[in-house]
Amino acid sequence: MGDATRAPVLAAVGLFTAFAVARAANPHTFPDFFIFRLGSELTARGENPYDLAQVRAHVATQFPDPDPGPTSFVNNCGYFLPPAATVLFLPFAALPWREAKVAWALLQGLAAVAIATLPRRLRRPGDPAFAGPLPLLVPLLLLLNWLPLDVVTVGQFTVVFVGCVSAGLWCFERGGRWAWVSVLLWAVAFVKPHVALPLVPLAWYLGGWRRAAALVGVVAALNLAGATLIGGSPLFLRDYLAYLGTGFGAVVYNRAGLNPEITSWNRLLFVATGVLVEQTAATAVAAYLVWFGLVAGRCRAAGVWPSAAWALAAAAAGAVWCPQVLGYEAFVLVLAVPWVRDLVAAGRRGWAAAAVLLLALQAVRFAPLHAVGFDFHRPLGVALFALLVLAGPPRPLPARPVG
Repeated sequence: MGDATRAPVLAAVGLFTAFAVARAANPHTFPDFFIFRLGSELTARGENPYDLAQVRAHVATQFPDPDPGPTSFVNNCGYFLPPAATVLFLPFAALPWREAKVAWALLQGLAAVAIATLPRRLRRPGDPAFAGPLPLLVPLLLLLNWLPLDVVTVGQFTVVFVGCVSAGLWCFERGGRWAWVSVLLWAVAFVKPHVALPLVPLAWYLGGWRRAAALVGVVAALNLAGATLIGGSPLFLRDYLAYLGTGFGAVVYNRAGLNPEITSWNRLLFVATGVLVEQTAATAVAAYLVWFGLVAGRCRAAGVWPSAAWALAAAAAGAVWCPQVLGYEAFVLVLAVPWVRDLVAAGRRGWAAAAVLLLALQAVRFAPLHAVGFDFHRPLGVALFALLVLAGPPRPLPARPVG
């Protein structure tokens, strides 16, 4: 990283981390992180983190609501992360709450380093440079907008997710022993398995079936370890899946008919037709199979193997469009930045401008648009971006001859 590009990266990361630490000092922030940490804390005490009543009692003590209604946070929360997450969040459970918040804020800052350098990922030697003043602004634009800042405020996982994927790409590029580090980083992303699922075929495409198999193996091992810690046996995974099928829908925020911030296809279907399809694991997998089929069909129609950057953009679009996720997961779409960079470098400025506009739409807060009657910009923007990826050039830059 040259001196000209180092300064904006440092500025963006420094300001972002300062914001995260400042939010950590506020006693009313990080409610979602409180639940993530609570799952590991209960597990360490030999208690079941998937007991909704117990989790809500702890949340009500930490974030008291004098007049909780049917849509209040204290009545619409629960621990839904997979058993692997109880293992990964154990270090935070070992810290007092205030110190754990600061540690989580600093981890967000570390992830921000990988995000700020995302435009450099998957760039082949000899490709045209991403020149001009815009590259100097990209780190600031990626980190200092409402979407990642809101993610930080509620203590969600998305910034860490994107940081792990980007850092994993850095390791992929170096190969050798770094490949194992990349597998571990991508395994951490499976704290949100429904969002991380496209990383498996992406790992296969970038590094072969062994790398994909290693990723699946590490994720499975973490979940088996977590299930054993919680229930005394790896077979507790069956209990978790049964709980997920009933408990997830008990939260108002997770219902496609009630939450306009949901980004997936079923929310847009509901807005357009009134038909309500509340997603299950089966419908999410079916949606992914359709998406992977469309991606494969696009590549076949193009007659070329897609660039790694396009494959990453397709994985990001699928992750936000196929499963039922909330608005903060739309930040995953910034993983398409390397593809946008290649579009600009190849002179495909119309495609690049359309991609930037759709990505920027996700950074707009819900309230201002809702005030003017536009309350479905998240799923509409995600759908249009997914279509843009499918229609756009899978290999913006020409393949170079070997040798």
